[in-house]
Amino acid sequence: MNSKIRMTAAATVAIGAVLAITGSAQADPGRPNNPISGTLPDVGETLVQYSTYRTVSSWEQVQFRYENTISHNLRMGLRDTSGWQFTPTKVMGTKGATYTIAQNGSTTSIPQGKRFAINARSNGFMWASQDNNWGGHLYW
Repeated sequence: MNSKIRMTAAATVAIGAVLAITGSAQADPGRPNNPISGTLPDVGETLVQYSTYRTVSSWEQVQFRYENTISHNLRMGLRDTSGWQFTPTKVMGTKGATYTIAQNGSTTSIPQGKRFAINARSNGFMWASQDNNWGGHLYW
């Protein structure tokens, strides 16, 4: 094997390894997921009730990978179609971490077919000069 082919093969393997480590590869093929983001109020710690409803899949678990952090920790919970938050609030602060918001068998019943939307707020008083835009990837 000549050295040009070996260098090309080594570069291909190295690029593949980097993509495997840094890419947001889905652990469960076929599991519903979407990138999501939001903006909290410029001032205060007011609750924001987002309007998009999703339906729990056969995984019976909702997780959020926090990729764009706000100046304080983000607090997130799930509400049902009647407007009632049915999960405990999850406090999230680490960029790149995946948080389980709800799963069947924990303190919350989240069976397949249940409809939910997101509630979010800051865990501290936000000032106009602070970053109030959050984002990440939701798996359900």
